[in-house]
Amino acid sequence: MARTATRSARLLQGTLIALGLVTLSAPWAMAAEQPAQQQSSAQQGVSDHIVAQKDVARGLYELVFSPSQQSIYVAATGGFGKGASDNYGEGEGGSIYRLDPQTLEIKDTIKLDQKPFGLALNEKTHTLFVGHTLDQSVTAINLDDNSTRHLALATEAEKAEAKKNDVFGPNPRQLSVDEQSNTLYVTGVGDKSVLWVINGEDLTLTDTIEGFGTWATGLAVDHDAGRIYVSTMKDNAVRVVDMKSHKIIAQWPTGGEGPLNLALDGKAHQLYVTNANSGNVTVLDTQNGKVVDTLKSGEGTLALMLTGDRLYVTNRKAQTVTLFDRESHKLLDTIKTPLMPNSLAAISDASGAYVSLKQKLDESHQTEESDSIIRIKP
Repeated sequence: MARTATRSARLLQGTLIALGLVTLSAPWAMAAEQPAQQQSSAQQGVSDHIVAQKDVARGLYELVFSPSQQSIYVAATGGFGKGASDNYGEGEGGSIYRLDPQTLEIKDTIKLDQKPFGLALNEKTHTLFVGHTLDQSVTAINLDDNSTRHLALATEAEKAEAKKNDVFGPNPRQLSVDEQSNTLYVTGVGDKSVLWVINGEDLTLTDTIEGFGTWATGLAVDHDAGRIYVSTMKDNAVRVVDMKSHKIIAQWPTGGEGPLNLALDGKAHQLYVTNANSGNVTVLDTQNGKVVDTLKSGEGTLALMLTGDRLYVTNRKAQTVTLFDRESHKLLDTIKTPLMPNSLAAISDASGAYVSLKQKLDESHQTEESDSIIRIKP
């Protein structure tokens, strides 16, 4: 029985590493998110594009900027408990921190019963959606009064059965809101991945779309074209979903290895894909699925964001953020970061970005150091 528990824990841990959710240095995680240099040497040559930095808390993940609230919201798990365990911190809570966009100081803390990872903001309704990867659930937070609603995506019996049979997921990873219809889409990463469709008004599950293979990761929603794009890591593919019928209508190779996240330029008919294992960003033509460009970015390519005339990309293992021209795809700059960059959020006037930075964890999945938020300007 103990042997099964250990295998189950390692499956979950290994998956979270590969998906850019945790950073471990355990021997069995050898090809995981190791920094390219030791932190002491990485501090040298840190870019002067970093105009602000603040240590916030342990276990920072995605972040968003709300113009109406004039605040940054960042998900913080608070760590994963002591040592390797079968539940890997499942059931322990976390926090959403509200930060001042200029000073990055903490202005408020929203406590949650589950650990938060992914975030998506509906600015029209002032609602922040939170994905709980370990708990198979999502939370909606009303940013006007911090009230919360919770939706379980699996029953306790279903979770127990999956654990018993060493089945991973599906667990929430990437969240995206279609503000025009107030619909929340969530990739469910797992052995048999899904796409959840959730009514953002009353936080009810309206559909579970199946057929995404193993480890569905990134997500991009194109309301105007009536399409949803989902990347799947294990088969290096992007699947195209018809927004009305909820059917998968196409599958395209990404042209890279280990696709994680997506960004869409609907007007240019281009879909950008970060490929963690090949360290690049591939650009697909959404009219035919062909790869039209490949951008060399850096080891451990993870998050990406289109804002203004630029494309921002975080590269975890390289400890850099790369900036590309949105139209020509020319590399404009490589910004060295003091820690491993994770997620991105745009500054409202497109004059830069906020980035979450992660510490390296020890073999017991611990660190006494806080993760950080930085503000960068081109």
